[in-house]
Amino acid sequence: MRQFLKKHDVWLRLLSLLLAFVLWIIVRDADNPVKQNTFRDIPVTITGEEELLASQGLSVIESTATVDVVVEGRNNEVTDPTLRRKITATVDVSSITDGAGEYNRPVQVAVSSADIDPVRANPVSVSVLVDKVTTVSVPVRIDVTGTPAEGYRAGKAVPTTTESVTVEGPEAELKEVAYAYATISVEGESLTVTGECSIALYNDAGVPITGTHVTCQTDTVNVRVPLYPIETIPLTVTLKDGETLKGSQVRASISPQSVKVLGDQNTLAELTEISLGEIDLDSVRTDVPIQMDIKLPDNVRLDEGQPSTASVTITVADETDGIATRKVQVTQFAPNDTSQEQTPYTVNVLTGSVEIELRGTESALDQVDTDGFSIGLTFDSDSLGAGRHTVKGVVAATSLPAGVTVVEEDVEVEIEIVDNGSGGTDGDAAAGAAPSDAVYPEESGDGA
Repeated sequence: MRQFLKKHDVWLRLLSLLLAFVLWIIVRDADNPVKQNTFRDIPVTITGEEELLASQGLSVIESTATVDVVVEGRNNEVTDPTLRRKITATVDVSSITDGAGEYNRPVQVAVSSADIDPVRANPVSVSVLVDKVTTVSVPVRIDVTGTPAEGYRAGKAVPTTTESVTVEGPEAELKEVAYAYATISVEGESLTVTGECSIALYNDAGVPITGTHVTCQTDTVNVRVPLYPIETIPLTVTLKDGETLKGSQVRASISPQSVKVLGDQNTLAELTEISLGEIDLDSVRTDVPIQMDIKLPDNVRLDEGQPSTASVTITVADETDGIATRKVQVTQFAPNDTSQEQTPYTVNVLTGSVEIELRGTESALDQVDTDGFSIGLTFDSDSLGAGRHTVKGVVAATSLPAGVTVVEEDVEVEIEIVDNGSGGTDGDAAAGAAPSDAVYPEESGDGA
């Protein structure tokens, strides 16, 4: 055996192998030493969220997104770009118990390679914001932009999918959200416009909500905007014949003569005029404008800038035979205080005169005695109390010539009620005495 070992140099060969291995180790360590390497922007994974929600009712709203991780190992391994996929950085939030707020939590680093050791994260701890997350529903507001085709007006924009959206986020930030806002253009359009509009969240001041913690569960809404043709419709009035004045004897001047309206096309197609209503010629003064409301049918509305009332003036036609009018200033008043016996007040009439209108033939009007008119006032001073008041009056006349009528209308007179003995601020305007034989229009035999 010895001769065999000696003959074949076995020991020498074994020694050579051992020396070669030692030399390989030395060379390897020299060429591939143990060193550290930093991997930047490793994503941070949050753990323990379910436990935090179950125990505290809180959710992670915001946290540091990435960290740098330092690892140690052989040079050829720590410089391998694929090692990045084996590195994890985690932050556990399950131990948070102090309620909503911002916390610094340590970063745990791990490497799924037996030959690589994690050294540290940079930074070693990160900021985590936790709060109670809830949802609210806010209305959708749509603004119409642009100008439709000539002769058309845009109606109200209506969301067709939903009129409200659900917003999610921290309770404190959700309080700032007032509505979801979108716009839709009708530029140059003449038909109904529909479209899908992106929405954004706004506060009560009209400022966009820019925080990243609040999210809307709906990004878009479908919107419909009707386009209405604008029509010019004339205004009319119906005249009711009176005893002395007929519709054929007067002219009715309406201002404005027409208005611009828009609405349902079928309704507009049948709308040839807009009636202001009826005027009783026995109760309206001539040449004195009266205001009448412009009443529209359903599904029709006035265009922007159009008046809601019209002025109507009744004028006696020049060619009317035998019909004339006369204006008379009445300066006598007949106060009738229904609480006179027990009232502690004195009543003074502040209005100096009231103009009334008479109607009839010129010859009859010339015979009218202007001193034969008074205005009866009925009121309860005790109910009204001290101070200035406006009360209704009724025109009374004595010995009106046949064929002369008083145009009936509401007469308003200002009075002052003062405590007895204290005197009125306008005592010189005390009530005038009415003629003892005064007759009120409803009591006269000639219908005046």
